[in-house]
Amino acid sequence: MILKTLEFKEACQNILFAIDNKDVSLFNETLELVANGDTLNLNITNREYYVTVKFNLETAENFKASVNAKTFLSLISKITTETLELSTEGNKLKVKANGNYVMPLIFNGNEMLSLPTIDLGTVTNEMEISSDILLSILANNSKELLRGIPVRDVQKYYYVDELGAITFTSGACVTSFSLPNQIKMLLSDKVVKLFKLFKSDNTVKFEMGQLPISDTIVQTNVKFTTNKVSLIAKLSDSSLISSVPVEAIRGMANKSYPHTLVVDRGLLLQALNRIILFNDENKTYGNIEINNSIITIKDFNNNSTESVTTAGNTNQVEQYHLILDLKNLRLILDGCIDQYVTMCFGDNRAVVIKKQGVSDIIPEVRVN
Repeated sequence: MILKTLEFKEACQNILFAIDNKDVSLFNETLELVANGDTLNLNITNREYYVTVKFNLETAENFKASVNAKTFLSLISKITTETLELSTEGNKLKVKANGNYVMPLIFNGNEMLSLPTIDLGTVTNEMEISSDILLSILANNSKELLRGIPVRDVQKYYYVDELGAITFTSGACVTSFSLPNQIKMLLSDKVVKLFKLFKSDNTVKFEMGQLPISDTIVQTNVKFTTNKVSLIAKLSDSSLISSVPVEAIRGMANKSYPHTLVVDRGLLLQALNRIILFNDENKTYGNIEINNSIITIKDFNNNSTESVTTAGNTNQVEQYHLILDLKNLRLILDGCIDQYVTMCFGDNRAVVIKKQGVSDIIPEVRVN
């Protein structure tokens, strides 16, 4: 079976980005390739999610192979030939591309291992979602999980409702959008990483289903589908949703702050990169002085300083001092493509960095 490398490689790279490397079991280490006719399905699961990516074949094929997921995905991600060939011989999968590669097929007893699917259940909610919304959650909300250490289980998840998405650790990221139906759900990091499989500007069909698993327990599942990708996932215990401080976080993101400044993101990021060099590895905080249109950044010990002129301000700022985690501020700016960002501050609690559709909240550090 011959495949064009480009599309297949891109899908493998995106799945490799998301697969579970922590929990080792037969199923989350296994990838399944199945062709019956002119379509090849690439399937992978960790029993929390089940994803299928479809590829068109130029000729009808009858093919099945179950192999180690990480080995296969890593190999395909490194291939540079225009096409690649897959074939089976005995208990081995052969891959022909830049070279010839052989990996063992995985069996369950005497039969090739088949991955268990996830049943959606009875559909209770369905709507169309722009893939750009899903990609925005991946691009923006995932950064908050890198900035802080979760101290509660709920902080490992992405809260999503019809108004947007929230992730929170020491600070928070609030992405704003509008969905046609009311909804509340918590998505895991693994599932959100698989959003990378969806192409920008596509429409994704979303379904939520209820699946009874006992007389008293009903599992809520969700499914995201395009003509190329199908992703179905089990949602976490719904009781966790009530522990997300949604109103408090959105209130901090959207309230009117005493001071608002517009700053060139690139200039501020460059200044942060230089000042952070003078902080000890375990001291990520720095001092920031704001006086009218000048932002002065200082290292932890106030020895090194650098000033950036703002691009505009909506009110007069008279000598406002704050202490922030400079590395967190850098992560926020580094993950943004906008030329200018808006800084809202002045309540002695937090700074909100606003860009199009996204608000990042960084708490001010209080030093006794």
